[in-house]
Amino acid sequence: MLRHVLFAVFLALPAAAETYQQQLNQVNQVAQRYADLRVARREGWRAFGDEVPLMGRHYQHKNRSPDLSVTDRIDFSKPANLVYATIQGRQQLVALAYVVRRNPKETMPAGFATSRDIWHVHDAAKILNALAETKPLVGALGSRWFNRNIKQGDGRSEITMVHIWLIDNPKGRFASHNPRLAYLDLGLPDAGAGDFDTARGLALIRDNGCSDALDAHLWLAGASFRKKRSLKAACREIAANIRAALPGGLQAVEARAKAGWQRLEDIQFMTLSEAERRRIRSLVDAGPGVCN
Repeated sequence: MLRHVLFAVFLALPAAAETYQQQLNQVNQVAQRYADLRVARREGWRAFGDEVPLMGRHYQHKNRSPDLSVTDRIDFSKPANLVYATIQGRQQLVALAYVVRRNPKETMPAGFATSRDIWHVHDAAKILNALAETKPLVGALGSRWFNRNIKQGDGRSEITMVHIWLIDNPKGRFASHNPRLAYLDLGLPDAGAGDFDTARGLALIRDNGCSDALDAHLWLAGASFRKKRSLKAACREIAANIRAALPGGLQAVEARAKAGWQRLEDIQFMTLSEAERRRIRSLVDAGPGVCN
């Protein structure tokens, strides 16, 4: 019996590899078409949200919505999102994202062949509930839109995503974040780009680095103006300390970046209440799923 199973797997490998290459060909065609952000904008792609550190800024087509079923075949020529990141002042297409709307009881989607897709899951209902705690009107409008356009009574409240990176990623081609982006933007050698805390610290010294790291989370948390001001001031101080190490070389700046990010996390923990931290977790605790 085992011999038959191994033989079947052996026969399937070439076909799976061929399918995977076809999928990559479709991805590359999309990447070539939208390498220039101006082309994407002309064809109806619109940004939503700010640039996320170590990820970039997502663009969604104005006529496309994440309403795929897990039983549908993903069209790799039609990504849900184009992801652009700022690299030394220039917007570069760094990743594509594919989205499946999913019921929590359903299995993870089948994605790229011959790979282990790393899907991360955003629970839209949980995020809207967190938002409603401090912004009732915004939460109510969001819930109304969600129930009318997304949920549709089928319980598929999770937005399940997989990224495929168009540039090297030390965490793997399908990881949700890429620590190398911070190094590229700062023009630093990226041989040590595999540590997330270090890369997040480096991202603080980018233009708008503290705003990118804090604003969206503090808005969702419902943090007071006083807390926001305090955390922004602490972040700017930490960023200045990291930036001051740049003349000392990569090792020195990486050490300060890692320590600085960890210090900022400690300050956030001490500054924010448990309820505020819980609201942030509704967004950032996107559970990973792995599908063969």
